[in-house]
Amino acid sequence: MRRAGSLGRPSLVVLGGAVFGAILWSAPGQGRAQACTLWSQSRCDAQNTAAIELDAPASEPARAWSFDGSGRVWGYEPGMTVWSSPALALVEGRALLAVGNYDHTLYALDAATGESLWKFTTGGPVYAAPVFFREGDRMLLLAASTDRLVYAIDAATGRQVWVHSVEDYRPTLGGARLAAPCVGGTGQSDNAVFVGYWVWDRSLANSLQKSGVLALALADGKPLWRQELGDNDLSAPIFVRTAGHGQLFLGSANGNVYALDAGTGAVQWRKTELDAVRSPPAFFVSSSGPLVVTGSKYGTVRGLDAATGAERWNYKTGDRITGSPAILVERGSARAFVPSYDGFLHALDASNGSLLWRFAARGGLFSSPALVDSGREAMVLVLGWDNLLHAAALKTGAPLFSAFTGRPLWNVAGMDDSNWSSPVAGRISDRWMAFVGSYDGTLRALPLGEADRAPPDLGSNRWFWLSFPLVLIPFLALALGLTSRERRRQRARATPAR
Repeated sequence: MRRAGSLGRPSLVVLGGAVFGAILWSAPGQGRAQACTLWSQSRCDAQNTAAIELDAPASEPARAWSFDGSGRVWGYEPGMTVWSSPALALVEGRALLAVGNYDHTLYALDAATGESLWKFTTGGPVYAAPVFFREGDRMLLLAASTDRLVYAIDAATGRQVWVHSVEDYRPTLGGARLAAPCVGGTGQSDNAVFVGYWVWDRSLANSLQKSGVLALALADGKPLWRQELGDNDLSAPIFVRTAGHGQLFLGSANGNVYALDAGTGAVQWRKTELDAVRSPPAFFVSSSGPLVVTGSKYGTVRGLDAATGAERWNYKTGDRITGSPAILVERGSARAFVPSYDGFLHALDASNGSLLWRFAARGGLFSSPALVDSGREAMVLVLGWDNLLHAAALKTGAPLFSAFTGRPLWNVAGMDDSNWSSPVAGRISDRWMAFVGSYDGTLRALPLGEADRAPPDLGSNRWFWLSFPLVLIPFLALALGLTSRERRRQRARATPAR
């Protein structure tokens, strides 16, 4: 990085980059100078911080809770997840948590207590995270289901406002995968919802797979534009507004990272990775201009120029990356947090990709992180295949605590075929909480305050070992009694009669 001096061209370059960055951050919700205030993207904002602060006077004090949904257990298939990642918003003075489930249902819960407020049934599993958008005095919940439909729902009542299909029905139409939507604008104001889709046809004559991004009007769900992007699964898009112009960034299973014009859907650039990009990239503005940070199953993190797609830097982890990078921008610097299947959470300088610290877990880390950068303890939350939610100190990576989240419902070889639910965080009034949709079928809320943390519920073998003598002694006595009786019988038979 160039350092600003008193005179000369380098100082002008940095100053120009800083001014350009200030212009780029003209839209609310796009920079950490102002924290995410509306969960309008899959991970709350374009930096994928997955954390929000809600002043919820109508909510009870937040506490630990768990919720099982319908409790229905289905057989595993590639791409299936149990819960989507949750989303949080303030709805009529109450902290509301919205989450999708593989039982074809969207659930709305009181985030403070876990009370079920309403549920909305779709025609297929809901694997993609829902998002929120405020339309006047009404809060809308926008969700995509594998039934090929995008739903707009009144978040206060659970009633459908509009619905639109990404592909017209025909008898031979097969499955579909819809990514989490995001809200943005085709112009200066937010007027559209963007959703990535992948659909396929089962007939031999019409055998096809196609994917793309569809823009729908927020007011009534009518299509604004459609851009086809091949025939692969797509990640959720992220939306940013740069100098009054909207852009979308997303990844795909064929390894391509795309930048689209949000007004027309035109592809501005495409960067090809060596393996699948399973989760949304992250966006921020460095001193030298806007960057897109992305990770792939090849295990490489890349910083790409947001205007051209040119690579600025790269960093190699030891294994696959299936979660999104999360960016924290503060005091003129930016850090990227990237979990990997190598068992480490990597903290990088987001301007050049250099390693700052690594946090080690006992298993591969599959989720996207959530960043809690306020309160008494700043921390990073991430889920791993050791069946634990890990919290590491934001600045140093020192371990803070781990909490057991349950074991998977299925034992399958290709667990990275699915983008499992990632943790999110919310401050409800004055208490920070983590919300985790586990692959064991349970949605959990965990307090993050040091005094409120419960030790990991890992169970104990104490009673198993103590019960051994209680069970063994009667069996041993019976065995000895039967053996003694049999020996007496044998001696009696061996003694000759007189």
